[in-house]
Amino acid sequence: MTASFDFVAACTAGMVMRTRDRSAATIARVAAGEGLIYGEVHMFGPCVWRQDGRYRDAPAGAAGPLDLMPPEAAAEPKSRKTISLKDALDPANRSFCCD
Repeated sequence: MTASFDFVAACTAGMVMRTRDRSAATIARVAAGEGLIYGEVHMFGPCVWRQDGRYRDAPAGAAGPLDLMPPEAAAEPKSRKTISLKDALDPANRSFCCD
């Protein structure tokens, strides 16, 4: 996790954030005095996060799939490797060991 992003300041009730595993986390309330964020993760249930976005109930405080991600990190598109079917079937462009 990045320690420079303050989730308590950025989150508001009703806001939807993303977790490390890209699940939707709806923020229910923010307790700024306690440094906690309360919400619910779709298909998991109620969760509580610390000010730095770490899931509060994680074993030994380790990073895990329920940690919140900063909005700009969650918005970064991942490049996908694609191949054209036409190129793959072209006998002159085969890159397989048994061709």
